[in-house]
Amino acid sequence: MTYARLQQCVFEPDELKLVRDVVDRITSQHWFSKEPSRQSDFALYVLHMYSRGLVRAEKLESVCTIAARKYHAVPPIGLEGRRILVVDDDYYAAQEAVEELSALGATVVGPISNLSEAMDIAGRDLELDGALLDINLDGQMVYPVAGFLKMHGIPFAFLTGYDERVLPPAFRSSPLFVKPASWTAIASKIPYRERPQTTQPDALHHSEKALAQPIARLEKVGASFLWFSRRVD
Repeated sequence: MTYARLQQCVFEPDELKLVRDVVDRITSQHWFSKEPSRQSDFALYVLHMYSRGLVRAEKLESVCTIAARKYHAVPPIGLEGRRILVVDDDYYAAQEAVEELSALGATVVGPISNLSEAMDIAGRDLELDGALLDINLDGQMVYPVAGFLKMHGIPFAFLTGYDERVLPPAFRSSPLFVKPASWTAIASKIPYRERPQTTQPDALHHSEKALAQPIARLEKVGASFLWFSRRVD
């Protein structure tokens, strides 16, 4: 249902505006499907939930966001199973990063809010695939953590209130997102380590098929050898 058709329902103008605003906020998220039919179905769902008594915008948006993530989210691209370190001393920014990265399929390590713990993880956890780093951790710069990650070949990006001019030359090639950053932009540009490609099922099937005949011949040879051995005994 389009917004024009929503207007035909028996609702007050302020009620329709509330529903439209909730729909707009949720469907504009980077994870929400861009298929028009899904957006129309979701608009109907939000209107239905409003008519059932969810008339407070915060509650309506919270409930409908859960349904949207379950039924209308696009499959995560690129970050499925990736281990992403989050280092940020801002509680709300860190929790938002955890939520958004998890929605993209990543396994979040952290969030870590202090330099010493972040350095410990960056120095010993070689299974990390990437990292998002705030620059200033309660007055301490995060650059030693970035140095450990760079030494181990683990890509990272800065998510910070500073601009790129504060970065040392060694780190200026790394992406920098200025808070408050768009998670649509972050999701499309966050760096992560590439993994070796695994054998695809079709390739595995062909490999098994290719091996079937030689194995069958070996089984025949084995059976003949066993028969011959028994005759000799």
